[in-house]
Amino acid sequence: METLDQIRDFWQSNQEPGTASYNKQEIDKVIKSRIIREKKGIAEYFWVAFVFQVMLYSFACHLTIKYWNDVSISLLCAAGIIMYLPLTVVLMRKFKAMLVPRIGLATDIRTGVENQRKLLQSFFTFKKRFDLVSIPVNSFILVMILFKLYVPGGIEQNLFWSIVSFVLLVLMYAIAAWFENKKHFIQPIERFSVMLEDIKDQRSSQL
Repeated sequence: METLDQIRDFWQSNQEPGTASYNKQEIDKVIKSRIIREKKGIAEYFWVAFVFQVMLYSFACHLTIKYWNDVSISLLCAAGIIMYLPLTVVLMRKFKAMLVPRIGLATDIRTGVENQRKLLQSFFTFKKRFDLVSIPVNSFILVMILFKLYVPGGIEQNLFWSIVSFVLLVLMYAIAAWFENKKHFIQPIERFSVMLEDIKDQRSSQL
């Protein structure tokens, strides 16, 4: 995990020489450019996550239609859809608020940065809790479907390998979630904190 000093060094390395001597308007411009970079990262995560969820819903609907007479497949697909719906709803609400803030909500740069950090932190808190439930449940659903449709004998005759597959899926999802959280949530939240410190230092120096 990056320390605040490392993040500050990152920002300083991306600024032009002489930033320290900038006036208030120029410093505000630099901070706004940082916010734009973070928003690009936020937008990148949103579209990747949104496309993944659309693909998941499409796959679940496809299996439900294809194996309509198999109640177990339909129930597993329905469970997957119901599980991910809250994430999709929260994702769209939070990221819309971050990417398209309401007019008049942020009265100055500090308030805008603080709002961005709070919204990102709020979604991150929700996502961490969601991951704790969705990773094992989603892995279980996938194993059930894959072994039922594509492995002769199903789980009943391949209990050991189904358990191995479940554990491997959980590990893969957990590792992917860890890297995703670090890149799209932990580091951006820390960089927003650095921005707030910079704004505070800027104002203190003007007193």
